[in-house]
Amino acid sequence: MLYNQNGEIVSNIHIEMNNRSFLYGDGLFERLRLFNGQVFNRKNHYKRLSFSLKELQLNISVSIDELFEQVEYLAHQNGLTSCSARISIYRNSGGLYTPETLLASYVIETTSEASDCFSLGDSLHIGVYDNHLKFKGLLSTMKSSSANLYVLASLEKKSKNLDELLLLNSDKRPIEGTNSNLFIFKEGKIFTPPLSEGPLLGCMRSLVLDHFAVEEVALNLKDIQTAEEIFFTNCNGVRCVKKFGQYDNYTNTISKKVVKRLNSLI
Repeated sequence: MLYNQNGEIVSNIHIEMNNRSFLYGDGLFERLRLFNGQVFNRKNHYKRLSFSLKELQLNISVSIDELFEQVEYLAHQNGLTSCSARISIYRNSGGLYTPETLLASYVIETTSEASDCFSLGDSLHIGVYDNHLKFKGLLSTMKSSSANLYVLASLEKKSKNLDELLLLNSDKRPIEGTNSNLFIFKEGKIFTPPLSEGPLLGCMRSLVLDHFAVEEVALNLKDIQTAEEIFFTNCNGVRCVKKFGQYDNYTNTISKKVVKRLNSLI
């Protein structure tokens, strides 16, 4: 397997011990899907990456368009057409909490995916993670290198033998899953928490909002319990919920429509 480190194709990645992402979580990452050798949902990934780089004051040596071209070239070099990719961006070494530079480096890796289209993932049995709450603010919407909350929630999910957990914000309202955005269908409408509630600025979330009528409103746990349908989205597609606590009468009609629409965009 080949990688891309700062624009060069390499067989091994060299990361120094004073890497600021390792030391301070000073960086971000972007996960993408490729179909037919091309970045899917390019517009929304471009917007999110541009926003995150600006807010975190990270300057990379190439444009975002060039970065995506490098992703596609790396996939080609690895013999992959339908695959996932991760771009990890980290500030160059130097300084303690106060960096010595705004310049950043990057690494790209690709991973083979079995399917060349989206399918509705297995129905999920979900719960709530309330050991730690997620704050609301711009930083909460970014894919930062510091992901402790998601790691702890995922460990809890595993210990409870659940498929997914709802994360709560500082007002104890559900906002997302451990690696996905939250949608519900109720009374003939699709709802999702607005970014002001603290969820990740998910690119698949943005794509769903581009193609479906979705109301962005704050949700509570009762909304989840009484919803007709609950589904989660991320770059790998859509997963619907079959059970939340004692509630197990959820449908998947809207989820199927979303998957069908996503596949029409490939």
